Amino acid sequence: MVRKETLKEQFSYLGVSNVPEEVLGKCEEICNLNGIDEEELVEVWMAFSVSQLRGADPTLDTLVQMERKEFGKKQDHQPQPQQQSSRSQENTLVIYVGKESGDAELEDNILDSYSSTPKAKNKCGRYDDHTPDTRPARGRSPRATFSPASFSPTVATPSSKYRARTNKGDAVCTYGEKCRTTDWYPENTEFQLVIQLPYSHMPSSTYYMFNQLRDMARVLDEIVYHLGQEIVSKFSLEEPQAVNLPHQSQFVGVGRVCCDSNGRLNAKSIVLESFAGKSVPMDLSQVENFSLFPGQIIVVEGENPLGSKLCAKQIYSDASLPFPPKPSLSTEENGPMQIVVAAGPFTQSDTLTYQPLQDFVEYILEHKPHLVILIGPFIDATHPHVVEGMLAETFLAFFEKIVDGIMEPLKKLNTKVLMVPSCRDAHHHAVYPVPPYVLRKQYAKLTLAPDPCVVDIHGLTIGVTSTDVLLHLGKEEISQLRLGSDRLGRIAGHILSQQCFYPLYPPAEEINLDLELWAKYASLEVMPHILILPSDLRCFIKNLNGCITVNPEHLAKGLVGGNFARLEVSCVKGDVNVSAQVVKI
Repeated sequence: MVRKETLKEQFSYLGVSNVPEEVLGKCEEICNLNGIDEEELVEVWMAFSVSQLRGADPTLDTLVQMERKEFGKKQDHQPQPQQQSSRSQENTLVIYVGKESGDAELEDNILDSYSSTPKAKNKCGRYDDHTPDTRPARGRSPRATFSPASFSPTVATPSSKYRARTNKGDAVCTYGEKCRTTDWYPENTEFQLVIQLPYSHMPSSTYYMFNQLRDMARVLDEIVYHLGQEIVSKFSLEEPQAVNLPHQSQFVGVGRVCCDSNGRLNAKSIVLESFAGKSVPMDLSQVENFSLFPGQIIVVEGENPLGSKLCAKQIYSDASLPFPPKPSLSTEENGPMQIVVAAGPFTQSDTLTYQPLQDFVEYILEHKPHLVILIGPFIDATHPHVVEGMLAETFLAFFEKIVDGIMEPLKKLNTKVLMVPSCRDAHHHAVYPVPPYVLRKQYAKLTLAPDPCVVDIHGLTIGVTSTDVLLHLGKEEISQLRLGSDRLGRIAGHILSQQCFYPLYPPAEEINLDLELWAKYASLEVMPHILILPSDLRCFIKNLNGCITVNPEHLAKGLVGGNFARLEVSCVKGDVNVSAQVVKI
């Protein structure tokens, strides 16, 4: 006879302690039905857990999954009771639907389909439990708001590490004088924001990847010429000369930083590529300070006596734009404007319950900010459950459910939502720049923008991109600067100085760059007041020549929760002041 004490002992040998009673009851039932002892069951579970569940602890759902896989064929050859004849013809494929908890009878019906032996109804229509109650504990999961329909219960299993966090609401980064005194609640919740996208922004119907080589070469030449002329004009330099011709005296050359091989850029492998592909190796031994990366447009003062190597003396790369006219936004009457920013992924890597996103929506309902900026990916194409194909519904249907789960609770608030896509979205276009999302259902308070984008709010400009340009630049940049220089600020400054959201070329391997769209839609036309750059690098809030640059990181990081950013913007007589924090979810 199978004993629960023996089962506990066998599980303890595997390092699994505190096994719930209902799990032991299910194990006992499996042993009795299949004629095996405790040791054999635990051995089968260990093999199944390692191969299918990455070593997860046993639960009711995973035990049922193991029973179907390991003992299903054996049970099919055994004689079945007469009352099971109708059930034997049913489809054995189980789909776990992520919905809100229903009534008790619906739960009984669902759980009856999971069990190997059906329960008998009494005269009142209720079920008599002849085995320990196998009903899962009530909670937000597995029937949470954002849980998808799936083929595996692990998709809707809450992350224990996230629930065990103790740093909820802690500020990990602050900026501005008011951060210590502000309570992050708006003074006027009735203030009506108007979000405007530029007329030249990328439409959702944009065609991409139809580039011809001659057009791509033309785009690269135009960028070198345009930015080179602006840098020359800004620093009052001489007219640029051809970089690959001999010059007996010092001259000015303009070009793009390139690498002479397929490896990573270094001080010995730098090539300056000018117009029409004309290039020359560049010697940096006489340059005191520099910060370079592939694709950067620079102006060089130097010598090239033989025409075979450019000996640089001074490098110029700053083509920063001026700010737009002073905004018409005035916060004297309505109080400061509250903005909250969160970037995906919005769920941990071991589950698709989207608990961080649910907590973020609850934060919005409590604090009622004027503007919420949500940055993709919403369905991360690199998520293990997405890669393994565990979803039982289309990516688009699941995304629309996520959007509805965000917008429906906010209907009664005066909060506007700006949604920016990502090239990592499984349901969207894997190209950069990324066109806006397309939804079949319309929401009055939702604005869909492309990636990257610059939005205008009563003259206040906010630049946003979901691509991790900071990480990509950080991997490729080489520098020789004085000690104590701010690396994160320097990397973010390249975006402003190059007038481009993604100045790296060639791009990172995971970026599918469309050159013509990149030149048309990824360029900055003005210096934004606020720049949002989500990244895997450490979060920061910095003032870069008057532009408040924020890296809020991501709402979920691996198995644990991440961060989001909140900003308070005051504008008096055209002067913009920003206080900001990066907060743990």
